[in-house]
Amino acid sequence: MALAYIFTILKNVIYGSSVYFTSTLSNSVDVLDLLSLRFLMAFTVLFLLKTTGVLKIRVGVRDIFRPTERHPFVRPLLLSALFEPLLYMMLETLGITMTTGITAGVILSLPPVFSSIFEVLILKEHSSTLKKVFLGIGVVGVIYIAVNTNSSAGKDTPLGILCLVCAVVSGCLYGVFSRKSSSHFAAFEISYIASMMSATFFNSINVIRHLFKGDLIHYFDPYFDLRNLIGFVFLAIFCTVVAASMNNFALGRLPVTTTTAFGGVSTFVTITIGCVVGKERLYGFHLVGLTLILIRMIGVSWITIRAQKQKDVQQAAK
Repeated sequence: MALAYIFTILKNVIYGSSVYFTSTLSNSVDVLDLLSLRFLMAFTVLFLLKTTGVLKIRVGVRDIFRPTERHPFVRPLLLSALFEPLLYMMLETLGITMTTGITAGVILSLPPVFSSIFEVLILKEHSSTLKKVFLGIGVVGVIYIAVNTNSSAGKDTPLGILCLVCAVVSGCLYGVFSRKSSSHFAAFEISYIASMMSATFFNSINVIRHLFKGDLIHYFDPYFDLRNLIGFVFLAIFCTVVAASMNNFALGRLPVTTTTAFGGVSTFVTITIGCVVGKERLYGFHLVGLTLILIRMIGVSWITIRAQKQKDVQQAAK
């Protein structure tokens, strides 16, 4: 259980940093090239680790199309891959290119709200009243920042904000179906299928686009710029492979609302990098909103840990 919490925190630190790398890459690389080459690198790394036996990944295309022992459980696995990284990353990348780092960080802290709803509707898991109160405090913090943000002073656009909100919904649905998949598939197996689907989808479209443009020979040019390559390595390996697998591991052991509540860590990291590296200005209302988000994270974590301890005591008494 402790490892699940550690992985959740580390995952959010990496995800919070990814906003900066995505925003920086989008300034010199087309969005579709960014997504295609990112997931191509991620899948290639996972495929090599699987082939060499470094990782025990026993899932593949055969489980999707052939009646294997795990074939009946493939549907939630495919749905988790559809919602993230495929839809989530596409919407998040588009949203980040049309908003400031601070705005992106705030909106991307909304998952606990949607997770709480989907957790009840799909997983039939119910949260306590106190847990919902803490989730509500976090929502107030996000709304407070949104209301006080003057988007005319930055590059925030309505379409960018809409893309980020849709990305949040997709990410929450991913969390729900990844939790269902974790009963039958290991964390790296879920990441493997997700990377395979995303690499196939984005590169199929991108190859056709480059064929029409007549510049297919330049398909891998973004890799040959050192600054771009650093960004791709971080997004492909640290985010798509390492952080996503940490997330899958945690989702198999913690409620979805608990893992998403730690999104406050990601928000703090994103905003800190935006201010320190991106030279974005931090206002007083940001601090107020972030404090409320932090209260949400601590409160939800405390409730979950207390509930788990009570559960352990009851099981020990039996």
